[in-house]
Amino acid sequence: MNPLTADVAERIVERTTTVIGRNVNVMSDRGLILASGDPDRLRQQHEGALVAAQRDRVVVIEAAEAHTLRGVQPGVNVPLHHHGEVVGVIGISGDPDEVLVLADLIRVTAELILEQAGVVESGHRLQQAREDLLAAIVDGRIDRDTARSRAAAVGVDLAVRRRCAVVRPVDESGAEALRAVQWRVASLPDVLHTHRRSDELAIWWPADGSRSRDDVRQALSVHRDRLVWGEGAPFGGEDGVRQARLAAIDALSVSHLAADLYDARDLPLVALLSGLRDDRRAATLAAPWSALVAADRHGELRATLRAWIEHDLHPGDCAAALHVHRNTLRGRLDRIERITGLEIRRVPSLLQLYLGPLLASEPDPGV
Repeated sequence: MNPLTADVAERIVERTTTVIGRNVNVMSDRGLILASGDPDRLRQQHEGALVAAQRDRVVVIEAAEAHTLRGVQPGVNVPLHHHGEVVGVIGISGDPDEVLVLADLIRVTAELILEQAGVVESGHRLQQAREDLLAAIVDGRIDRDTARSRAAAVGVDLAVRRRCAVVRPVDESGAEALRAVQWRVASLPDVLHTHRRSDELAIWWPADGSRSRDDVRQALSVHRDRLVWGEGAPFGGEDGVRQARLAAIDALSVSHLAADLYDARDLPLVALLSGLRDDRRAATLAAPWSALVAADRHGELRATLRAWIEHDLHPGDCAAALHVHRNTLRGRLDRIERITGLEIRRVPSLLQLYLGPLLASEPDPGV
């Protein structure tokens, strides 16, 4: 692909004109002036540049012959190369005896700018190809053999186990924050992402031996007031990126509970069980929790239950975390049992209370 676009041509003109103090034109390989220090010459055909491009040689235009060629002034026209091919011409206006000595300097400068532009464009195309591949896998629009071959072509190893974070804006103001995160994660070498919709960014990173998880979380934390996200379990294989995204969506659906009764590490399990809420038996299972919510006006008993779960039913650690005496803890636990009718030292009973906020028909606003 020819990297000599109008924008790149303008960059070359700005850079070189400043250096030599002469008018510089940049032409396409067909002799069309793409950029010039003289705006009146834009989009004109330059016959001298066309000859330079077609014959791949420096063309010197003397004052005496300038009037015989269309769109030409005295000066020097030098072919520009990219990967061995002529992609355009750079022209320096002025007395050929004075500007010819500048030709190589200007050509080298211009070709360095072309090379840089080519690298950037190549990176953009590669990133877009990766995003298109991920979107096709996530949407189920591609079979496994095709996914494997396309992944190899764009340097993605689908066998790697990856985690995924699905990020969404809290409201319309979060769209800009979402784009900022996308720009940030695009610079991380082992991170994949796709902005599938205007309101969703999916980000994948290797599950093992990668620091990218911390980098991603740091990028997200900057916008924590405008974005919400969920992170799921790792998956690998041709369908791994799709499975990892689904796990992240599940985690996102219950992420608002993480700061309260549920530990963030347990969100995949909580997400799996969240579908039980629509079951006819959910209300029966949630009844003890609902009773506790009704009786616990100040949230003291629910805070005790959270600490009891977080510290794995260890009385000493739980009391220390709550800054209460063990006898006080025992009294609170007894009250919870009387209200709920459950023995919270038994795993099945504790599990029923653990799932209570998830299964209750009316979620507790304090949880």
